[in-house]
Amino acid sequence: MRSLCEMCASVREVVTPKGSRFLLCQLSHTDPAFPKYPPQPVVRCDGYRPRDGSDGEVTKGAQR
Repeated sequence: MRSLCEMCASVREVVTPKGSRFLLCQLSHTDPAFPKYPPQPVVRCDGYRPRDGSDGEVTKGAQR
């Protein structure tokens, strides 16, 4: 099952040095109602906003 996070404008992919992949919900930075790393798959979310030209791929962001 595909997760809404995969297509959300508010997601940032975090990949660990060992290759584990996590989807960070950036809404969690400003709203505690959103978990930082929501359990997958997410099938319903009040904060979901589709990315422009969403092709289902997660945009890789800078890692901290």
